Amino acid sequence: MKVIGHENTRKIIRQYLDRDYSTYQLLFEGKDCIGKKLVALLTARAYLCEKDYGFGCGECKSCRMVNNTIDRIYGRDGGEKNPHPDLMVVSPEREIRIDQIRQVIDFLKLKKKKAVIIEKAERMNLEASNALLKTLEEPPENSLIVLTTSNQAKLLPTIVSRCKKIRFAPLSREEVWQILQLQGKEGEDLKTLVALSDGSMCVPSAIAESPELLKYAKDLFMLLTVEGVHPEGIISFGEIFERLDNDRINLLLDIVEKIIYKKMLKGEVDPELFNRFIYENKGLKKAIEKGVKKKLAVEGMYFNLKT
Repeated sequence: MKVIGHENTRKIIRQYLDRDYSTYQLLFEGKDCIGKKLVALLTARAYLCEKDYGFGCGECKSCRMVNNTIDRIYGRDGGEKNPHPDLMVVSPEREIRIDQIRQVIDFLKLKKKKAVIIEKAERMNLEASNALLKTLEEPPENSLIVLTTSNQAKLLPTIVSRCKKIRFAPLSREEVWQILQLQGKEGEDLKTLVALSDGSMCVPSAIAESPELLKYAKDLFMLLTVEGVHPEGIISFGEIFERLDNDRINLLLDIVEKIIYKKMLKGEVDPELFNRFIYENKGLKKAIEKGVKKKLAVEGMYFNLKT
């Protein structure tokens, strides 16, 4: 799979691997949806490569099996290819639990070379974090551990201190454009997705998967900015929120925020409305996360903004 962007970052990673340490603990930090996971997989391929070449020679048995793992993760083989047995990838559902980290610890006890990637490491609960910390303090020989995160502040400081931190910059507009072109996007759709990207593929990917999100976002923007109070409109929107999961709601609200911001820069939206929306948006997301009924939460946000 082709990596777009992060050229300098990849050079730093390769230079670090060239130091030939017995163990490596890396922390990839940067926005969500910018390619940290894919670069982590390629780093594992480089580490496990039989020829120790670049980010993997692509020809040896180890590289081919890591490629199988990558294809399985990104849904390109239907699960038919055998993944690399010495590469483990841990991903959260709501959180990363201690039993998942215990599996990592057992895996790392293997005598041969092995690599572990813990995606969205900030979602480790406290028990899992403490268990991993013990492993990072005394890492097994011949091991590579890569943590990815979009929020280093949510990790234990002691975990951060045990890792080599590698910062990933946001994607440029040109890089987002290239990625979307590779995905077959063109014309006005391409321009709209690039404009909403903000250095990350989260929003473009979500819209590509669920085009209705962009329509909902535009409708909510109109409802928030049109003169007067329209209870019937926000009540209808509350029903839409009830049908969406929390991740989709957060993305929808992020799109609305980007639309308001861009309209503000053009002088079409009052900066005070933008600032008030930022405040209310944070409160809305927290309320939904705590289990407040979605319909009531979005209605509350709307009436707060309109008063």
